[in-house]
Amino acid sequence: MNKKIIFFAGFVFLIVTGLLFYGCGQKEKSQTGVSEEIAYWTCAMHPSVRVSPQEYNSGRKNCPICGMDLIPVKKSEKGKDTSSEPKTMSPEPASEVKVKISPQEIRSAGVRTSPVAYRHLFKEIITVGKVAYDPELVVAEEEYLAALSGYEKISAGSNPGAADQSRRLLEQAEYRLKLLGLNETIIAELKKNRRPHKNLLLPENRVWIYADVYEYELGSLAVGQKIEVEAAAYPGEIYSGRIISISPTLDSMTRSVRIRAEVENPALKLKPEMYVQVRIVNHLGDHLAVPKDAVLDTGRRQVVYVDKGDGEYLAKEVKVGELAEVEFNGRREKFYPVKSGLEPGDVVVTKANFLIDSQSQITGAAASSAYGGALETKTDLPSEMPPGHQH
Repeated sequence: MNKKIIFFAGFVFLIVTGLLFYGCGQKEKSQTGVSEEIAYWTCAMHPSVRVSPQEYNSGRKNCPICGMDLIPVKKSEKGKDTSSEPKTMSPEPASEVKVKISPQEIRSAGVRTSPVAYRHLFKEIITVGKVAYDPELVVAEEEYLAALSGYEKISAGSNPGAADQSRRLLEQAEYRLKLLGLNETIIAELKKNRRPHKNLLLPENRVWIYADVYEYELGSLAVGQKIEVEAAAYPGEIYSGRIISISPTLDSMTRSVRIRAEVENPALKLKPEMYVQVRIVNHLGDHLAVPKDAVLDTGRRQVVYVDKGDGEYLAKEVKVGELAEVEFNGRREKFYPVKSGLEPGDVVVTKANFLIDSQSQITGAAASSAYGGALETKTDLPSEMPPGHQH
């Protein structure tokens, strides 16, 4: 009897011990499968952060730098952690890098896209000007007309020496007009009409407007371009005109250039020295254009991410022109004209492209390093602007 009891107890012990070993083996296998799937956890904005699966399971689920939720970085399909091995680029052109993003990350980041298409672009300059009051210029015009009259009379005579001296005086008077901002066209009209611009002293049916624009805006200006003027004294009343002259010299202190425009003043409401708001619109025509928010500017290169579908994004180096505007149903948006790198119909990322660029560093595509730091920004505008000059 005692032998039977001992045998039965030993049998039960073996069964229990086997079950325990089996359960531990299954648990170890499960944990091993999880660890084989995820190499480590990192931050989309700070890829230098690496948290092991064990640390993550113990509660370290947020980035210690910015507090964002950590994201998993999986091992290779063979279960080998390649995070410590050198990254190799896929055989893509130097200006293109592919990035793969999971659907969950796309939804959480709020990725938005926009098609690349031909759009009507324009640039608008809004600055402060004033109705001209310029006695110095009027005097210079009168001196020029007097020198012109004297030269015509003397050159008709028989004294070559006097005619040559009179010609030099006329050239000096014309040179002074150019220094004061008049161009060849205005001087030719002055020579034809033989009348100085009295509207620089008193109101007339047409008045001159003086306004200053920055040197980087000169490419958007041309003589003959239309402008609109609104005086603070008459809100809502728009006076139309055109640019008649652009100063040949630059103000070294303000980095600006003075323009002169002539506008209609039928009721003589615009008075000399009256301040006005000047609006200049330059229509650039139809161009292949990309939204401003789609372009990551390194200061040396511009990068956009093209949506290829199924969570795949292609980083492409592009060349763009000066920032312009597009109007949609009365609403304006900033666009760049595309010079190269994109085709009509390409779909570019306009929101969360910084996140995608960060993900490219995590996965080894390293768009930022490849393009000299795509997360850097460049400012095209001066840090300070004179009061009243708006854009």
